[in-house]
Amino acid sequence: MELGYARVSTTKQDLERQIDALTTAGVDPARIYVDRKSGATTDRPGLSALVEYARRGDVIVVHTLDRLGRTVRDTLNLIHDLHERGVGVRNLADPIRIDSSDPDDPMAQLAVVLLALFGQMERTYSLERAAHARAVATAKGRRIGRPSVVSEAQLAYASQLRDAGATVAEIVAKTKLTRSTLYRHLPPRSADPLTAAPLPTPAPAPTVTTVPDTADRPEDRLECPTCGYRPSTRREMIPHLDDLDTVWLHLAGDGQVREQRHCAQCQPHGVEIVEVGCWRCGAGPLVTGVVDEQLPSAVLRWLEQRGWDTAADLVCGNHG
Repeated sequence: MELGYARVSTTKQDLERQIDALTTAGVDPARIYVDRKSGATTDRPGLSALVEYARRGDVIVVHTLDRLGRTVRDTLNLIHDLHERGVGVRNLADPIRIDSSDPDDPMAQLAVVLLALFGQMERTYSLERAAHARAVATAKGRRIGRPSVVSEAQLAYASQLRDAGATVAEIVAKTKLTRSTLYRHLPPRSADPLTAAPLPTPAPAPTVTTVPDTADRPEDRLECPTCGYRPSTRREMIPHLDDLDTVWLHLAGDGQVREQRHCAQCQPHGVEIVEVGCWRCGAGPLVTGVVDEQLPSAVLRWLEQRGWDTAADLVCGNHG
């Protein structure tokens, strides 16, 4: 039996072209598995279901080999595991046609290696081109990324509320802006001077170090567990404690999640922040380092370990 697999990297891309090519090649639409996730990860529900369903003698058909994966190691490992189970792989539109179901064809094996290498090279060059384009745009003073939907008036109002001592929750309620938007656009809060002495030259922003958060806070609740900052004025204490109550999840390059608390002095700025909220109460952590629109499996595991229901809509443990 021939099984189909189609993949695009984001939810905004269209699968129709790949599905049409697979059905034209004779693959039953009911047996075409799809994913809308980056090929840089093997954690894809459609691919997992396809591999689990495939039986000895089946052939997996893809439009191009890079739909299976964007790294040489992952692609070769997947094809090797399928071959051990008697499942072949066939492509449709690559310049070099392959059919791994024939173990006696050395040229087919060489073609698999070459196409996997080309796929990884193309992804590497694509990332380099995007990074260079962002650097050039930034150097010329152009804004990069999606257009901002936040007006200058909203930010000025939010800044005024924060300077008056309002908590983040109160600012969100009054401005209708999300927490992630506030953290992304508002500059760090400056501490009030205690004396009339001239202000010293500001020191470089503290580096955010990887400090795992624990359930037990320090005895001094006013001390930030990440950078050690402690407010010096009574007016700053309430918003400072409100900041420390927000959980930040930093997604590292190794796919691990590091949980931290940040005050206004060490909160990440200028990075993409994804707000994860319970659909009933709106509470939840802020996540940095997310590339795709979908939450990584490591973040979902973090939520599930704390009693969240992630099967459909995200629901925290207090409302699950």
